[in-house]
Amino acid sequence: MKKIFVYLALASLTLTACHNKAYFENDGIPVIPADPPVIVYEDSGSLVTGTGSDQVELNSTYAWKAEGNVITVDIQFDLAEYVKSGGWELGYFMWDLASINDFLGFSVIGDTTEDNFYGVNPDGSNAGLTSYKPGMWINQDGTASGSGGLNYWQWYLWTGRDGIYYDYGGGTDTAFNGLFLIGGNPSNIAAKQAELIGTTVTSKAKIKDFDLVINLHYYLSEKSAEGSGKLVQFQEDEDGNVSEVETLSSYTYKIGENSMDINVVVNTEEWTESGSWEIGHFKLDRAQFKDVTGIGPAELDENTFYALDDFGDPVEEMTSYKPGMWVDENGLPAEGWSPGVVYWQWYVWGGKTDKNGKTIGYDYDYEKYPDVFVVGGNPGNVSKITFEEPFNTSAVLVGADKEYPVTITYTFLEQILPETEGYPEGVFEGTGSPYPYGGGADGEHTIQWSFDETGLTVDVDAYLPTIQANGDWIFTAATIPTDVITAYLGISDIEKLFDTSYFYPLNPDGSPSGSWTCANTPGQWVHADGTSSGWSDGAMYWWYQWGEHKYEGHFTEGLFLVGTNPGNAVAGETVVSKAQLGDKLLTVKVTFHGEYPTAKAGKVGPFEYSWTMADGAFDVVANVSLAQKDESWAWMGFFINEAWINAKYGVNLSELATSLENFYPVDAAGNKLESWTSYVPGMWFLEDGGPGAYNTGVSFWQYYTSNFADLGPHDFDNAPGLMYVGKNPGYEFKPGTYVSKAKFADYNFTFTINIAE
Repeated sequence: MKKIFVYLALASLTLTACHNKAYFENDGIPVIPADPPVIVYEDSGSLVTGTGSDQVELNSTYAWKAEGNVITVDIQFDLAEYVKSGGWELGYFMWDLASINDFLGFSVIGDTTEDNFYGVNPDGSNAGLTSYKPGMWINQDGTASGSGGLNYWQWYLWTGRDGIYYDYGGGTDTAFNGLFLIGGNPSNIAAKQAELIGTTVTSKAKIKDFDLVINLHYYLSEKSAEGSGKLVQFQEDEDGNVSEVETLSSYTYKIGENSMDINVVVNTEEWTESGSWEIGHFKLDRAQFKDVTGIGPAELDENTFYALDDFGDPVEEMTSYKPGMWVDENGLPAEGWSPGVVYWQWYVWGGKTDKNGKTIGYDYDYEKYPDVFVVGGNPGNVSKITFEEPFNTSAVLVGADKEYPVTITYTFLEQILPETEGYPEGVFEGTGSPYPYGGGADGEHTIQWSFDETGLTVDVDAYLPTIQANGDWIFTAATIPTDVITAYLGISDIEKLFDTSYFYPLNPDGSPSGSWTCANTPGQWVHADGTSSGWSDGAMYWWYQWGEHKYEGHFTEGLFLVGTNPGNAVAGETVVSKAQLGDKLLTVKVTFHGEYPTAKAGKVGPFEYSWTMADGAFDVVANVSLAQKDESWAWMGFFINEAWINAKYGVNLSELATSLENFYPVDAAGNKLESWTSYVPGMWFLEDGGPGAYNTGVSFWQYYTSNFADLGPHDFDNAPGLMYVGKNPGYEFKPGTYVSKAKFADYNFTFTINIAE
């Protein structure tokens, strides 16, 4: 930080006889009294991201200056760096708050509130604070926005204030006071990258009588194009219709101004089992390549685009479809498919004539599939590959004034596990209940789990027609993280669950039932009455997996799977299995529904809930206790499967939620309200049921439709079907019953919260 003293000299001074003698010394030479210095505070440097040993200095830079009545921050925003990172954060710098306080004449931490520190729209209107406070989300024109905007800034000043959260320090660590964070919406910036280059987006705020101006100057450090994803394979049906099927193998590529790099990571097991010589393909757009490099690959030939041999010289002949090459396990050119391990092909020369006068052809119709980049191999030579050891092959493009290296790198893994199994993974911990809980809607089934003082309960509502139609022996699961299990049970190692003196199955009367009956343990098959069974006569089973105790086809750590023998399950039955879990009890309850359920009563930790779908109304009740009130903003959450709601009322709730014409709140008298007051669809409401705000409402509810991410920000990333019930931790509650109402299509929705002592 630099503190600069600027002395202002007087251009001229007229002396008269009435000047005090003190102004004259050394034979009448005037001494001009100095004006106090004008102090300008400023600093500059590189933005950083991460902390400690993970901190990285970025290309993007900052410069700030405090002068007169204005604090100006200029960010040189490197679009290439930001888009490559794929994150919401660009970077941050640490601001010396002592200098800022000296400049302002007051404490920017202690003396500012939302009343005197707020965002300003370009027209001068008060825009509030729309990011972590004090902070702003803004659109490209500088107007205030939400997270669907372009950029945001956050200044870590109000650490520890109620309800204020930060990315670093979580809103509680004062060591981050002064951090100034810049970021954006990555998808929006990537989409607008071309038009942002060379422009400036400005955000303004007011700090008492001072102006804060943040200028984001966009530039591109290197012209480049990047891509990543899963390799796909073409599949053709009997009618000749072609579709693309995603594989577990993946690719990345980067086209820069001086090189092109392609990386392929291969799931060897999947590839070899497919029986195909093609591992997969992706599109490498030649127009995109030419835009970055200035070289058009389709305009080249075998003399200007060629593979390299082990001496770095051009190969005599490309041995796969041109341009393309078979290479061995070391990445060196092979004479064809027989000795070759892998190959690559780029569909840019289809229909051209090679140097031998032959027309270049491809496996797929070039006209139909231009620009496809195919990688494959000889399955019979897989034994030559060393797994997890990358090897690469090289090629060269010769441009008008330079040679341009191309590198294709292969890494073969024996097996790559998918990123997710698609089962619910949400964990709601410390949000109104002193115990963790979670679950979710899994297709036509719903699974919930929760701890309380007695133990862990897993509660499943299963739709039997789907199970039987699909022959599903495993029909749902949820992730209960191992660290949640160990923390709750007070054990240091999850392997304790493999000790059958600690974790063992029970009969319905609570007595030990002997050993686990699932082949994969710990897990249990049970009859409809809850007694232990085998798979052939069992109505239901469950198992829990972790570490090395994972089961075929499943890989998620902490997955709690639930299944049945489809031929033994009976609609209308509720099957309960119990197990001793240290000094706690595990209860697994599965209800097989022949039709979608229209009512439910349940428990989440210490709280209870119920919901009922009648012909004309949908009623939800939450029973909570002031004795369990904590400092979070929630009481609890439970799941109501949207598929069940849609089936009962003949609606599409996700579509209805996008319009206030079809799904809207009403006041106590039944009058339509103009907007939701919580996340859409959701309401903060007053004691009389009217609309409230977070600092006036007695409670709130939110229902997470399957498209809730499109409706704006929500508390959780992915929890369709969640009915979330909350509170303001600073609100002075009175025990009682409070009701909020809404309308969807022609149906009434009523939410009731009963608050007990």
